[in-house]
Amino acid sequence: MSVKIGLKNSIYHRLLGEVLGSGAQEFIKHLGLIGTSFAIAKVISGLVNIAAGRLLGPLEYGKINVMASVGAAFAPFMLAGLHYSVVKYGVGKEERPRVFSTALTAFGALTALVCGLSLLFSGHLTMLFHIDVRMLFFSLAYAAATAAFLLVSGMQQALGYFSKRGLSEIGFSLLMAGVFITGITYFGRVYEAMAWAYIVAFGGMAIFWLNRTRRDVSFPGFSRTIFARISEYGFYNFGASLGGVLLLNIQGLVINASLPAREIGIYAAYYTASINIGGYMGHALTTVLFAKSAATADRRRLWDLAVKSWRRLFPAVLALFILVETAVLLLMGRHQYSLDWRLVLLFAASGTLTLAGNSLAQIILSEGILASRLGLYITIGCGLYNFFSCLALVPRFGVGGAAISLIFTYSAMIAWLWVVKDSYLARGEG
Repeated sequence: MSVKIGLKNSIYHRLLGEVLGSGAQEFIKHLGLIGTSFAIAKVISGLVNIAAGRLLGPLEYGKINVMASVGAAFAPFMLAGLHYSVVKYGVGKEERPRVFSTALTAFGALTALVCGLSLLFSGHLTMLFHIDVRMLFFSLAYAAATAAFLLVSGMQQALGYFSKRGLSEIGFSLLMAGVFITGITYFGRVYEAMAWAYIVAFGGMAIFWLNRTRRDVSFPGFSRTIFARISEYGFYNFGASLGGVLLLNIQGLVINASLPAREIGIYAAYYTASINIGGYMGHALTTVLFAKSAATADRRRLWDLAVKSWRRLFPAVLALFILVETAVLLLMGRHQYSLDWRLVLLFAASGTLTLAGNSLAQIILSEGILASRLGLYITIGCGLYNFFSCLALVPRFGVGGAAISLIFTYSAMIAWLWVVKDSYLARGEG
């Protein structure tokens, strides 16, 4: 045990130039639990995606990305930022039951409303997204399942159940693998097999862990007072979630609308091996970092440590993305997905910047309502910038245009955070 502690102290001192304190030890412990679980889950889900890419080919595999992108556009309207609200306001033991039950009731009502309106105006939506009615159905189911999973995950974070949060990711990956194998057997080599895998995995894990959460927390029902309190915070995060769609999901829709069908499959393969992994790693980091930052009164110290870490780790993370991309694309089939070193480097850079930008943003955006407004402005502003950049760059540079757009966008985001940081990192903020 003393050897392990000594090793941690040595690495921490080399990286940040200071002694490992008790708060940092607790953070590293929780991050280690989450990181290990998320890594195992990502290996499993990554192997499933590699198998899907190899078995389905670019045309069918590309449809999965389109379905998920459309679903991601619906999900914020179902969640309305409530998954952030339960983390922020669910940490208090006394109010936690009413916060959880109010958020869950509001989520159910919003999901029913979004699905009903979407089916009513299905003709307009299929034209807007360049999809058919069948894919619209899968996109709505995917949105509802992922939104439920995120809401329940927020409850786990508020409860401090980091180990269970990690187990839910592993359970998701195992369930997805099982359903995909079954789907390929019964449906054949079509995108619907993977669509069902995502929907059942997200939805199944949400139901399972919600049931487990009810053993520890009572659900007294909807409270107007609580809803009024959490909805303002949720509203800003709802806007930020819409901006997030424009940041991470709009590329697939633009490529689907403007390039040949095979190109969306190639983009999906590179996206899976870089940006998706960067987002996943960022999700693992912010699962602990958001809760840590929300609870601390000295966010400036967290910011300084994060910046110092990224200055030293950026080249290593970039190299890691290049290696992972190369391995994934070779396994999927280098001829099927056109292994191109220019694209590998561009997507590795975009994945690294995505991870860095999201980790820095979480430190500032955990401050409260004021920072939530900033988060809304940043994500909407950068999201619109990314959208218009994609419209300009994708037709000219093809799939690479999506990566170039993300590099520009996340560089702008980091610069924006750097300029405004002093207003949000004052010592003693609560």
